[in-house]
Amino acid sequence: MKKYLFIALAALGFAACENGTENVKPGQSGELEQSYVAISLAADELTKAADGVYEEGTSEERAIQSAYVFFFKEGAAFPVSFDGTTTSANALANNYLEVDLTGNGKDMDNVSDIKDAVLVLQNYKGEYPDQIVAVLNWDPTAQQTYTLAELQAIVSTLGDETNGLVMSNAVYADSAAQVIDAVDLTINNIGKTEAEALANPVTIYVERIAAKVVFTAENNGLFDIDESIEGESVYAKITGFELYNDYEESWLIKKIDPTWSNLGFNWNDADWYRSYWATSLDDTFPENKFAWSTDNTAIDGYVYCGENTRTWTEANDVRTKVIVKAQLVHADGTTPFEVVNWFGKDYVGEDNLKIVVANTLMNTYFFEDGANYTGILPGDIECIARDVTEENSYEVYFQLSPAGQAKTWYKYENGAYTAFANTDALDTELAEVQPAFVYNDGMTYYTTNIKHLGAAGKTAEYGVVRNHVYKVNISEIKGYGTPVYNGTTDLITPEKPEDIKTYVSAQIKVLSWRIVEHDYPLN
Repeated sequence: MKKYLFIALAALGFAACENGTENVKPGQSGELEQSYVAISLAADELTKAADGVYEEGTSEERAIQSAYVFFFKEGAAFPVSFDGTTTSANALANNYLEVDLTGNGKDMDNVSDIKDAVLVLQNYKGEYPDQIVAVLNWDPTAQQTYTLAELQAIVSTLGDETNGLVMSNAVYADSAAQVIDAVDLTINNIGKTEAEALANPVTIYVERIAAKVVFTAENNGLFDIDESIEGESVYAKITGFELYNDYEESWLIKKIDPTWSNLGFNWNDADWYRSYWATSLDDTFPENKFAWSTDNTAIDGYVYCGENTRTWTEANDVRTKVIVKAQLVHADGTTPFEVVNWFGKDYVGEDNLKIVVANTLMNTYFFEDGANYTGILPGDIECIARDVTEENSYEVYFQLSPAGQAKTWYKYENGAYTAFANTDALDTELAEVQPAFVYNDGMTYYTTNIKHLGAAGKTAEYGVVRNHVYKVNISEIKGYGTPVYNGTTDLITPEKPEDIKTYVSAQIKVLSWRIVEHDYPLN
């Protein structure tokens, strides 16, 4: 049995306008009357929770700070309140009513507390709305009336747990493949008394416009990555999570296409007044925000984000991703393991990297040492991180250190020493030396795309859809990940070095508050 959550809605009474012709519109008698509509809201499919597909939101996720119900007639705004005067300029007022959240003698700040819903309409005699839409935790007072099309065109922030997550009508396709984005209101639902209205209530299914991503990890976030240096195993310790390519807004009213056929799963469930795919924003893609030192969500944490079902390609990968931040450590799980890799070989520490590089270049670059020429030394070299806007920004290249800058340099070729014009000329050549990967203080990250419910290779294999919970559980990590040299620098585009094997196994489960849950191998 579906569990309905009832809202008591009461509009303030308005004095009826005087009979006359100055406020009369075509089809209107000019005489106002009161009508009553009883409303029940169904926010969660609680009866399906037992099978692991649905779950009820937390009390904060079900909290209501404000609620409005909009009335339409064939999509046009249908005013249901008047200001009580008879001048021609003020006859038509709002086509929405605010919910009284203090009914039944108590504050009703949670959807499950709200019952016995009755709306009091002021309407022209014999004229009635035929559609309604409910919107929670969103303020419509920027204008007096909204057509259904205007409401559908609004982009909204997601809300939050302090002020309430924004919710609106569930949108789905009926058996005739027609989009149902407003609830039909018939004459049987409109009573002349509260009792008549309560005898035929209207059920409005609502859903949050945000999605939720929950982060968990096995082994307390510590993984043997199947790599070793000089006989010692290297581990990865997860330090936090972050989303990338995540919207901070969604359409206020969900957008769907009833002709979708290649999603890879049954995306529509008219029996439960739900759909599990959507058309997301396509002209306000979020700015890249991934930075190592900010927005770090801990294990067992969660974040909210907007819908993202944009079409992606390997060249234009706009999928919402999970960034798994980690530190390469020793077996104790805490001591950093500063891995460096140059020409495919692993070393420990940046100092050892400089020794290897200097030993490789010492027969090419020399400095004056009294009457002699001495090959380049490790102390003459320093590592430089690439600019974050460059391709392969995870690479580190080489330049002269301050000690090296103080020397006069020569290049040995064709049996002779040739002086460099200046140290900048040598820096130019050093910058062309094979770059290295330096996991400074063990810092690294892994990325995984958030999967949806579609089969592999289908349109909806990946995506983020409103009112779904994406439970991302990291179950395995193999490989070093993508190195971080400067942990305070924004990483504009997450990248994965092609020549470093990295694998992340992640489980993701999706509920509505539908869980999408899968295992994610991190790579």
